[in-house]
Amino acid sequence: MKNIFLEEGLYLRYTRLRYYEDIEIIRLSRPPDSGIIFAMCFLLTPTSLKPVKPIFKSSPQTGYPNNVFLTSNNSRLSAQIPEGVLSHTIELLFSREWLYIHLAGMDEKIAAITQALIEGSPASVIAETTHSGDDRLLSEIEFELHKPLFNLLTVRSRALMLLANIFTRIPVHNGSNPPAGEAPYIQIIRQVEQRLVQSLEDMLPSRKQLAKEFALSESTLKRHFMAIYGKTMYEYYLEKKMELAKWLLQEKKVSVSETAYMLGYEKVSAFITIFKKYHNVLPGSLK
Repeated sequence: MKNIFLEEGLYLRYTRLRYYEDIEIIRLSRPPDSGIIFAMCFLLTPTSLKPVKPIFKSSPQTGYPNNVFLTSNNSRLSAQIPEGVLSHTIELLFSREWLYIHLAGMDEKIAAITQALIEGSPASVIAETTHSGDDRLLSEIEFELHKPLFNLLTVRSRALMLLANIFTRIPVHNGSNPPAGEAPYIQIIRQVEQRLVQSLEDMLPSRKQLAKEFALSESTLKRHFMAIYGKTMYEYYLEKKMELAKWLLQEKKVSVSETAYMLGYEKVSAFITIFKKYHNVLPGSLK
């Protein structure tokens, strides 16, 4: 079990413990005179949170269990761990002020999410599901933490990317609950977003193809995706694709040509042009 100070306003807690009897871990609500801290917990083994009252929750139709939980210390929360289970978690703790500073351009979303968590009762939780990119970052954090002398900057950068990924995906509305008529679309658009992420190593599916796949009209699909994620499907897809390209070049040391082919570009020159336009640097300069 490790508690790590990454910087002012950001902490990491890593737990890998096996319990030999059923146990309930209770986190009490904050004292009235203390500050509000938010926690994003990544469950790397099955654990139950009780009581759980999700504000926003991944669609049960996706088939992926929720393994990310965002909470605040404003309410009491308990975690039940069965006998013999390995409690394996990475938890990021941060202040709202830290979020505003480090997640630039997301002020409205940060305000909506944190306010919903603070006002929730009896215990409000935002439930999410990791994608493949998140799982890579979690693996890299854990690998680094197992070193005798780990690199604090590496852990911090991966933690920041994880938070940005999850906050980007959480849909928000005016108020903690969307209008009744909007709720079905939220679940479907979340599935569309996962479909886009799964296509990063290929070409973007056409709007017509996605509309048919998810039984929506093209105009409805376009309108609701923009309402939930604040950008078009192409803008969202390209942003994630270029983030993945940068990660492959910088962190995995993959060549420019191999990165281009891995991401579905037939011509390396086309990839270089788009990468430079998006990141303002040539991909070769990141090697």
